[in-house]
Amino acid sequence: MNSSNTKRLLKVKQAAAYIGMSAWKIRKLIQQGLIPYIPGDGATAPWLIDIRDLDAYIDSQKVCFR
Repeated sequence: MNSSNTKRLLKVKQAAAYIGMSAWKIRKLIQQGLIPYIPGDGATAPWLIDIRDLDAYIDSQKVCFR
């Protein structure tokens, strides 16, 4: 759970660091529709990713060996 000091919306590079992947992989997951994003104001504005969506993505990728 996030503390009140943690930003909820992250830029792609910040999201990549949070989830432990490259920024390229985060962009690819967004383009594949696996991680939702908030679009920026223009062509060069950053995509913003909700940290809760990153947590949900991590949870969806967990597997257990039986």
